[in-house]
Amino acid sequence: MKLETTATRKYAGIKLEFRVPLTKKTVRLYAGAYNTPDQWANGYSSRCKDGKYILFHDFDNLSEVDVVNELRALQEMHKIGNYYVFKTDRDNSFHAVSLDKFSLAEAYSIQKTTSSDFAFIESVKRLATKEWVLRYGEKGSRGAPEYLQTIVSKHQGRKKSSAHADFLKAQFGIKIVGYNWDGLTELKLVDYTTCNRTESNNKRVKQ
Repeated sequence: MKLETTATRKYAGIKLEFRVPLTKKTVRLYAGAYNTPDQWANGYSSRCKDGKYILFHDFDNLSEVDVVNELRALQEMHKIGNYYVFKTDRDNSFHAVSLDKFSLAEAYSIQKTTSSDFAFIESVKRLATKEWVLRYGEKGSRGAPEYLQTIVSKHQGRKKSSAHADFLKAQFGIKIVGYNWDGLTELKLVDYTTCNRTESNNKRVKQ
């Protein structure tokens, strides 16, 4: 019998695995619990208008040094372009965004190689619209995330999301340069409560 537990600020889960006597069968049982949402927040979606995805990561309980080192390793491992790093108003809590575009399968595969929050990684399976969402505004008494730094990469060959780049420039005042932009202008903004997306709208981003 094998028992595994997972616990984060947002999620607690348990997995039980055991073999059935006198058979060649193995049974795996899963159970999970998520914090009940109670506050609205404003976020933006990782999904692009053409069905591709950019990379969002949500790190908890890691120092800025650890986050930066991990992102640099991911850039080399998966040939990812620049990462834009944001600090939330919780201790050792960070967001990271790459504007490189991937299929959903590729993006999810990369997510599983990170130490991003487990509930955040799996949220793409729970949301009917199949997307990751990061907060950009205030939530209750909590302040909005703040831009920290850009981790520049030598890997710049992938197509990049123009709409997300324009949003980050307008929302956070980030200087973003590069090439191989997709030329799309529509970005989905999402009104949601913690762990659950409840309402969304599309915003035309002017370039």
